[in-house]
Amino acid sequence: MSHQNKTVTEQVQEVAQNTWDATKNTAANATESVQNMFSAGQEKAADTADKAGRAVKPESEKTVGDKAKDTWDATKNSAQNASDKAGEQMDKAGRAVKPESEKTIGDKAQDTWDATKDAAANVTESVQNMFSAGQEKAADTADKAGRAVKPESEKTVGDKAKDTWDATKNTAQNASDKAGEQMDKAGRAVKPESEKTIGDKAKDTWDATKNSAQNASDKASEQMDKAGRAVKPESQKTMGDKAKDTWDATKNSAQNASDAVQSKVQETQKAAQSKTS
Repeated sequence: MSHQNKTVTEQVQEVAQNTWDATKNTAANATESVQNMFSAGQEKAADTADKAGRAVKPESEKTVGDKAKDTWDATKNSAQNASDKAGEQMDKAGRAVKPESEKTIGDKAQDTWDATKDAAANVTESVQNMFSAGQEKAADTADKAGRAVKPESEKTVGDKAKDTWDATKNTAQNASDKAGEQMDKAGRAVKPESEKTIGDKAKDTWDATKNSAQNASDKASEQMDKAGRAVKPESQKTMGDKAKDTWDATKNSAQNASDAVQSKVQETQKAAQSKTS
């Protein structure tokens, strides 16, 4: 029956039926959507509860299913993190090439947040590195102290290798320090006094103090060694002792000759002065 042949009543009934069908469909769709959301929420809650239960369950009590779920969770988390990271990097790259004049308030807020996160991450990494270095240093120091008091007979091959490495490192460090000190000293030696800083002058004073102390120490050691060799019977003297005796005698002879020349020069000067006066 065509629409033209329908009575007014039939036409009204048809419109009403169509409206009712549309209303039912809309309601059904809304109900289904709510049910789906509710089901998803229930599944999410159940999944969260299951995950929490597995998190506190001892590894020895976990079933094959538990372990499979743990692996799946880790895989999902890793994939999600990678996806989030990639999305974040793409967004950041997009904002980096966008002219400042075209940036939205959201873009600028995200830029600020990125800068804040980056700064915080750098500080955190720096602190972690310092902490790790401190832990390594403390462990190394404790290990070194333990080896220092361990009798040689109880040391393992590893202990002896570490001792050798420590000695090598110390020697290298001392050589490096000494070379650095000599370079610094040479630099200060050619620097005009007017250009020297307070630090330079302090180092000059310290060098002079150290040299004076070292010379006094060397002199005292030399005198003690000489005194020891003087009372040592000739039969007990080593090759080194005899070489030192020879060197002392040579130095004494040279010093005496120098003193004699100096004395003669002084006498000549006095005689010349008395003649001119």
